[in-house]
Amino acid sequence: MMEIYLQGLLIAFSLFATIGAQNMFVIKQGILKNHIFWVCATCIICDIVLVNIGIFGVGEFIAKNKIFTILLGIIGALFVLSYGILSLRAAFNANQHLELNTKGHKTSLTKIIAQTLAITLLNPHVYLDTILILGAIALPFNINEKLLLSGGIISASCLWFLCLGFAAHKASVLFKNPKSWVILNSFTTLVMFALAYMLAKFTWEELQVVLDSI
Repeated sequence: MMEIYLQGLLIAFSLFATIGAQNMFVIKQGILKNHIFWVCATCIICDIVLVNIGIFGVGEFIAKNKIFTILLGIIGALFVLSYGILSLRAAFNANQHLELNTKGHKTSLTKIIAQTLAITLLNPHVYLDTILILGAIALPFNINEKLLLSGGIISASCLWFLCLGFAAHKASVLFKNPKSWVILNSFTTLVMFALAYMLAKFTWEELQVVLDSI
């Protein structure tokens, strides 16, 4: 059972560890020491809600309909495959690095939370990750396994955002080195390809069940 928890950790880290608007925002606020605890807490709370909607809400609803399950499996497999391909391309991009302007003024707590919510919830990519992809990944698991999967993903979210925010000074220096992004993107590629295979295998098995029942 622990392997499902660890699978959740790996899946989450591979999804979180990309050069996206949210991560850039968190790193910048960490460097500026701009209410970073509340920035991280807001990101984590959003993840808790969206991840569990994906795993227990949308996933549970779709799981009751074989056609939707197959469609979600196909879409999920194609998406994580394309995600992996993009990560593979990024791994070969030697010029990839992190650039931040550290000059700025500290904003109010209310404004920074509003900005964090906006950059998190107005980004369509977050819904693909937390609801579509995780909903598809959770389909083969029973309720206890889904709890472990959710626990692993939420644990990764807490670790990721807190480390990203509070170690932002060191992280920004590390990821100015293109080699760091090569390693990170290579890891993401391997995990995404493995997920694509798992989803494709599951979808094929579900399709066979439907065909056998005809």
